[in-house]
Amino acid sequence: MGLQNQLEKQFKAARKEAALVHREKTKRELQIKKLKKSMQEQSPELLRTEEQVKHIQKKLEQTKKSGERLKREHDQQNGVVQNLEQSLVRLQKASQDYEESLPNSGLVQGPILTPAQIDEYERLKQQVSIRAVTEEQQLENLERQNRMEQENLKRITSKTEEFQTRKSQLLEDQRQLNEDRNSLETDAQSLAKELKVRKQELEALVQERETAHLREVELNEKLQETLNRLMEAKIGQKESEKESKYNECLNLMKQIFPGMHGRLSDLCRPTQRKYDVAVATVLGRNMDSIIVDDQKTAIECIQYMRDQRAGTATFIPLSSISVPPVNDRFRNYTRGSRLAFDVIECDKKFESVIQYACSNSLVCDTLNIARSICYDKGEDVKAVTLDGTVIHKSGLITGGQGNNQQRPRWQDGDIDGNPGYTQSLANLTFCYLGLMRARDKLLAELNELNKRKRMGSAEEAAKSGCAGLDAQLGVLRDELITVERKLQDVQRELRYVEEQIFSAETPYNQAHEKLNALSTSIEQTKSVIAQVEDALFGDFCQQLNIANIREYEKLRFGIPQEVIEARAQFAAQRSRLETQLSFEREQFAELAERLAKLEKLYNDDNQMVAQLEKDAAALTERLRVAKEDIAALNAELYEQTTLEDERQQAINDLRQSLESKGRDVESYLKEMLKFETEIEKVHAERVSVFRKCKLEDIDLPMARGTLDDVIMDESTLMGTQDTGNSMDLDDPSLASIKSTDWMVEVDYTNLSEELRNDGAAGRENEFKEQIKQLGEKIDQMAPNLKAIDRLEGVEQRLKDVEESFDAARKVAKRAKEEFNSIRQKRYQRFYDAYSHISEKIDQVYKDLTKNSNFPEGGTAYLSLEDTEEPYLDGIRYHAMPPMKRFRDMDQLSGGEKSIAALALLFAIHSFKPSPFFVLDEVDAALDNTNVIKIAAYIREHASDSFQFIVISLKNTLYEKAQSLVGIYRDQAINSSKTLSLMLENYPEN
Repeated sequence: MGLQNQLEKQFKAARKEAALVHREKTKRELQIKKLKKSMQEQSPELLRTEEQVKHIQKKLEQTKKSGERLKREHDQQNGVVQNLEQSLVRLQKASQDYEESLPNSGLVQGPILTPAQIDEYERLKQQVSIRAVTEEQQLENLERQNRMEQENLKRITSKTEEFQTRKSQLLEDQRQLNEDRNSLETDAQSLAKELKVRKQELEALVQERETAHLREVELNEKLQETLNRLMEAKIGQKESEKESKYNECLNLMKQIFPGMHGRLSDLCRPTQRKYDVAVATVLGRNMDSIIVDDQKTAIECIQYMRDQRAGTATFIPLSSISVPPVNDRFRNYTRGSRLAFDVIECDKKFESVIQYACSNSLVCDTLNIARSICYDKGEDVKAVTLDGTVIHKSGLITGGQGNNQQRPRWQDGDIDGNPGYTQSLANLTFCYLGLMRARDKLLAELNELNKRKRMGSAEEAAKSGCAGLDAQLGVLRDELITVERKLQDVQRELRYVEEQIFSAETPYNQAHEKLNALSTSIEQTKSVIAQVEDALFGDFCQQLNIANIREYEKLRFGIPQEVIEARAQFAAQRSRLETQLSFEREQFAELAERLAKLEKLYNDDNQMVAQLEKDAAALTERLRVAKEDIAALNAELYEQTTLEDERQQAINDLRQSLESKGRDVESYLKEMLKFETEIEKVHAERVSVFRKCKLEDIDLPMARGTLDDVIMDESTLMGTQDTGNSMDLDDPSLASIKSTDWMVEVDYTNLSEELRNDGAAGRENEFKEQIKQLGEKIDQMAPNLKAIDRLEGVEQRLKDVEESFDAARKVAKRAKEEFNSIRQKRYQRFYDAYSHISEKIDQVYKDLTKNSNFPEGGTAYLSLEDTEEPYLDGIRYHAMPPMKRFRDMDQLSGGEKSIAALALLFAIHSFKPSPFFVLDEVDAALDNTNVIKIAAYIREHASDSFQFIVISLKNTLYEKAQSLVGIYRDQAINSSKTLSLMLENYPEN
């Protein structure tokens, strides 16, 4: 008796130690969960910081490249400004030297008159005025009419030029509108294709959501099945314990009572595996019957089992059973049937028992054979099929594959002893642990599926994207209609302008003819006046040795045409240089300002990168410390798990020891379970109070921890809420209750000794009455009591929104990375092309515009409207022909625009050359001088790898070609033919 009490004490101590170890294990799991949650919160911040660092570093590289390019352009522009300033200084010096050299150059000539000759000259001029007064008045009238006609002609010419300019603008607008229309049509087609792709993506998202839903339903079904099996395993574990106790009792009875042989199922076995179910069905309740020699042995065994409280059993005494005779007629009655007695193997001495249990029952291969025997042939026997279906003697059919009959396991080992029963408890425990792992795996997969689930955000985004594309497509179509209307308006205005230009030709010709007639009359009048002057100034001119007085006036009072032209050239050069210098200085100042902005932006980005890298390092350090803490806690958790297994094994050993001593452990465990249930109930009420205080913001004095440490739901601890069917100690709700106990503790020092020791129900009722009164006062203040009721729904919506936000953030991150990659590629390709073309266009334009008077040629350059993302805005193209001041491209003449366009075309071609060029009447607006320049440029750059195909009607262009191809119509065959001529065989002159 003392040994049993000692074992009971050890059993209690082991249970207590196991509970403490389990508590420490749950505590470690909670700490690990908290650390993992903290890491999950910090990891996105670290990724966002690293992404910002990468983005700013890429931006720094672009800024650095742009700064280097701007620095080169700044230095080049500075050199250009200095060169222009030096050129202007040299021009002013040359003009000053020329003016100083005029007196000694002989360009100002003529005799010098004496004072008397001057008086004579004045007297004679008065006489000429008196004699030719009519002609001078007529000359004055004619010159006035000539000036008026010249003004009229200029007005007509100016108006015609305006219409010509307007026509050029309208043609350019027409071309631009055509390009816009083509661009809009292309964009509409691309948008339609993109809309189609988006709709396909939307269908894929819908299918993905449906697939995820089906998978979730499947996992929930499997989880429910696993939980059911887990509950059955718990029940089976208890039954297995009884079965183990029952088997131990049988083994002891075999040792105590020699006449006891064991259960019938242990003493026989089917001849083949396929007969297992059929034999088990035939034997029925006799399978578990115990075989003994005689009735006395059976009574002794029954008494022993009663003393040991080992349950009940049926005994079959070999000496007193009544064995029915075997009907040999059924041994080979029909094919596919045999006596059940013939398909069972056993010792010779137990054949009578088998014959007693089986009688004349038949084992049939199929149900049709059994029906044929029992119904068609009318045999009064019991027929059993291989799947367990039974046709009784009364004709009733029962059993089959859907029955719940236990299927026996006959081993290949010794018939007298079945070792499987001795290990049933261990096997069930192993099965139980396997089901636990399967449950955890399914819960983890469900949790992961919920994390990955898009919650409809991606689908809604795809729908909104499709709607946005539809709207954009509608806008593009509206813009296309607007462009069509503008194009029609431009075409109507173009026809009107052409009509005005045509109608202006007749007034222009009339004014020109009238001006010619006036010029003839003026010359005739001047001739009459000259005759009068020659008659009066004849002697005076002989004295001065000059032909006529007009020659003297020209030499003394007129300026030579050579001096006029030289001064005009100096003025033109000065105006051009001053205009170009002003423009280049503006460009230089703009480049300096952009360079300063880039330097400031570069410094700001460097500071931001340094700060972000510092923040990333701090986050990385915190994550590293958290990982180390998790690793340490995992090690401690492994130790606690191992220790818990050892404690559980010790409990099992003590339980077996107590059972071997005959102690009723079941009632003891039930009593302990009752007390533990009461304790857990108190703990649950305590945690409920804590949670209520936390929700209602009731401040409790704490000796340890705070109300923030109180776990509000099980998902915080275990990562899932779908654990309501679990019944073991690892139940999340139980774990949350236990964890709250060791994390928080109320400080009762503020209470008096009387209140701390007074646990009477009356005191509690008194407090409840006070709380009720205070609650009524609070109700009168009309607070928002629905806030607590809505908290759960708000928390769930918050969780859904967070999951949607995480999914959207991942999608946005992926899209942003792809966008940045494409934008970088786009910028690099654009900048490569732009840099090359910008460097080439000035030299090409100089080659096309240089001449003998201005050997350096004109100036052309490109400028970006947006330096950060240049492909989003336009590119300005400026061309300044030689000897011209700076003007916008729209104000250039048609020929100047053609030269500028060809320069841009050749510069673009130099980036990625094509094998040939087709030029269709590009010389239409050019004069012969510029046509010759174009021909020389084409001839210079033509080669075997780069051919020019030129369509032209000007011989100054096509005479420079290597070969000519002509198209003509053959009237005889009513078809076109070609002629070709190789010009390389002829000299160029």
